[in-house]
Amino acid sequence: MSTKAKNFLRRMKQRLVIIFGIALLFFVVLIGRVIYISLAKGQEYQEEVLDQKTYDSLDIPFERGDIVDRNGNILATSEKVYNLILEPKNILRTDKGKEATKAALIKYFGMEDAKFDECMQNTDSFYKVAMKGLEYADVKAFQEYCNTRDGADVVGVRFEEEYKRKYPNGSLACHLLGYTVSGNVGQGGIEGYYNSYLNGVNGKTYGYLTNDNTVESVTVPAQNGYTVVSTIDLNIQKIIEDNIKEYMQTTGAKKIGVIAMDPDTAEVLGMSTSYGYDPNEPMNTDALRNMEVTVTESTEEPSTEEDSSEEGSSEDTTEATTEEQKDPEKITYDFSSMTDDEFQKAIDDLTSDQTYEALDAVWRNYCISDILEPGSTFKPFTIAGALEDGIVKDGDTFFCKGYEIVAEGTSPIYCHNRSGDGTITLKQALEQSCNVALMQIAKSEGRETFSKYQDIFNFGNQTGIDLSGEGSGLVYDEEGLNPVELATSSFGQGINVTMIQMAAAFCSLINGGNYYTPHTVRQILDENGSIIENNEPELVRKTISKTTSDLMKQYMAGVVTEGTGSRAAGDGYTIGGKTGTAEKIPRNQGNYVLSFIGFSPVENPQIMLYVAVDEPNVESQSTSGAGALLFHAIMEDLLPYMNVYQSSDEDVTYNGKDEPISSPFEGNVEDSTGEGTTEEGSTAEGDTTAEDTGSENVTSEGTTEAVSENGTSEETTSEETTEAKVQDE
Repeated sequence: MSTKAKNFLRRMKQRLVIIFGIALLFFVVLIGRVIYISLAKGQEYQEEVLDQKTYDSLDIPFERGDIVDRNGNILATSEKVYNLILEPKNILRTDKGKEATKAALIKYFGMEDAKFDECMQNTDSFYKVAMKGLEYADVKAFQEYCNTRDGADVVGVRFEEEYKRKYPNGSLACHLLGYTVSGNVGQGGIEGYYNSYLNGVNGKTYGYLTNDNTVESVTVPAQNGYTVVSTIDLNIQKIIEDNIKEYMQTTGAKKIGVIAMDPDTAEVLGMSTSYGYDPNEPMNTDALRNMEVTVTESTEEPSTEEDSSEEGSSEDTTEATTEEQKDPEKITYDFSSMTDDEFQKAIDDLTSDQTYEALDAVWRNYCISDILEPGSTFKPFTIAGALEDGIVKDGDTFFCKGYEIVAEGTSPIYCHNRSGDGTITLKQALEQSCNVALMQIAKSEGRETFSKYQDIFNFGNQTGIDLSGEGSGLVYDEEGLNPVELATSSFGQGINVTMIQMAAAFCSLINGGNYYTPHTVRQILDENGSIIENNEPELVRKTISKTTSDLMKQYMAGVVTEGTGSRAAGDGYTIGGKTGTAEKIPRNQGNYVLSFIGFSPVENPQIMLYVAVDEPNVESQSTSGAGALLFHAIMEDLLPYMNVYQSSDEDVTYNGKDEPISSPFEGNVEDSTGEGTTEEGSTAEGDTTAEDTGSENVTSEGTTEAVSENGTSEETTSEETTEAKVQDE
């Protein structure tokens, strides 16, 4: 293909990407607008419709089903409330009735004169919603008064029943639960995914006239929604959230994600992030107070002449050609650094679309929707696949000289120990997190086998968890696994996963090799408590043999007792796992995601826990051990609650080793002598900033960071390379 043709295709791809991006943004904004209208204006529009109805029949609302935890504790329920309905035509028939009714409404419901007068404006109406969400106690007191001699003149007042969604634990498990709009429309979490089960069918009361002109009625009762029994353990969820809260108060981080699962069933026991919201008030912007959010710059017409003359006004942008079109400008608000007055002004200045966009960052479930580089937490999967196919065996040794040249003409890829680890066993390679050993293993596997195990462990694909908004991640397909990409993928760089992908795959590593679809719901029950549906664990495939699984558990126990994971050790408990430190893009900014994925007890794992800490607020993120430390704190509380007993009185103490990080492509071969290293003789293990390697590192935004011949970075769309397989989130 000629250069001219290639350039033409590249330009066409760029245009298609731009057009698709604009269309996607429009769709997201449209959906957001619909939800915003439902939340902010739904009641107003509903009242306008109801005011025009004739009431030969009345709806009987159904009760939305409860969501409970695995032990029957209420997580979400529906509470009956009452709407005050006035009939102006009847109230205004006599002055006596009008004054008696008005006085009673003021006394029992605190209705103001102006509100009463407003309700009476349509003198021919038999239906005006005056107040909503009244408690039964207030309604009862009013009705008892009306039955007395003094209240006999009260006319034209009645009450309609409806249900209001209540979350008795406030923000607890908010991302797992989701919320509702317009009462019965689930959004996100279990509320959204199981909306059809939770909703019922309204009943109806039909009124009619008999032959003797008397009014009769027939009632068809409502069918209430089903109860959803989740896999969540309320106490485990609280332990996780309490520890996250304590970490955020004492240290702080940009973001934290935690997943706890039963490794034998892939049931989610708890899942949380460091930010949350109250599903009782999902539109409350106070949830943004300690966050940094990015919203799309408003395209609304300026309200003043001064505004319209500013550079970058909407008038200027309309003249852009298709070739010149760019993604909409973004504005980032760091609400956490603002004073209360600054925060309130910033919130007031947001458009309705921007408000929704900002709140979407709060509603978004980091653990299933966002992608991250796994770093060294990926290494157990590389080793397990090689063991399973007989490419390596227990006791095999590898020689690390500090770097590896994976193909002719490529730059050396370094281990964290530029001086080299020397001869190490397979077990030690995992314990010390040796990049060189992992690269040698991957090279022996070859790209076909390596790619096969990426698919077996389901990386690059959705897990199918019963929660909406799941991401897919991004990995290289077989054709894209050139020598450099194969090498870096072996230790978890240049690829992206979701936390739920890692958690589900890791469970199969420690449960004998059984990959189950992760899930958050166990059963569906009807009103009488009868089982409508059992959500049994779904075995998708075998990933590895029990023999390989048992060996991997031993290796990962060694990571905690002998290697880089000693900060995660439990007091008297046997714990296994793997550390991970991933340098964020752009590289060399000192920003990392610190993680630890592990289990306990080693002999018979009862719980899998995955912790990711995004940019902890410490001077040196890479050496903070933040992920392992938070893992330790949570496990200390979880294991006694789960009746997991200590196996000994001996504690594993911190051995001074942390997950190492460095840029494997930085420096030159001479660095392997030890020059330019840290005081300990090593820099840290980490993520790729390629120099003259010909590799392309896939970013979480779906672009690649390609390094040109002069060493500068150029961004290209992922569609311009065949080396990466991308699945849209």
